[in-house]
Amino acid sequence: MTPPTSPLPPGGSAPPAKKSNALLWILLGVGGFFVLIVVVAIAGGLFIVHKARQAGQFELKSGDGTIQIGGSAKTPTWVPDYPGSNPQTAFSAQGKDGRSGTFVFNTKDSAEHVAQFYRDQLESSGLTVSATVNSGSSQVITAADHTKHRTLTVVVSGGHDQTEVSVTYANK
Repeated sequence: MTPPTSPLPPGGSAPPAKKSNALLWILLGVGGFFVLIVVVAIAGGLFIVHKARQAGQFELKSGDGTIQIGGSAKTPTWVPDYPGSNPQTAFSAQGKDGRSGTFVFNTKDSAEHVAQFYRDQLESSGLTVSATVNSGSSQVITAADHTKHRTLTVVVSGGHDQTEVSVTYANK
């Protein structure tokens, strides 16, 4: 009878235990899932921008409200209209809690003239100008009517040939 052979190699030590790759697979799976979410979010954003450019505007409606990107601006009546401007919606949203948005336009008038128009109109319409910040050829005007829950921010940037204006409003 032959003696049983030992499972140990001639040196007498056992081979190293095989490491489990379960943790590695879990981390790869979770990381891949987050990469997939980021790719879907970016693709969705690019799709919306593409559709907005294609149609001139993009509108999303639900039971909770409406979001519009691009197109002609439908500004609230309490927001002053600059004479001769053609405001374009950058973004607007309307829901059960109120309405907000941003519209932009360009004019040949000077930045100082546009800023003075908005300061005068805001004060005469009952909004309180809470801040005016001048930075070179740009001005930022912030106004509010706390009793009616309205806020307005006007950014006026003067250029060589034209003045760019961005108006952000909120009404709750």
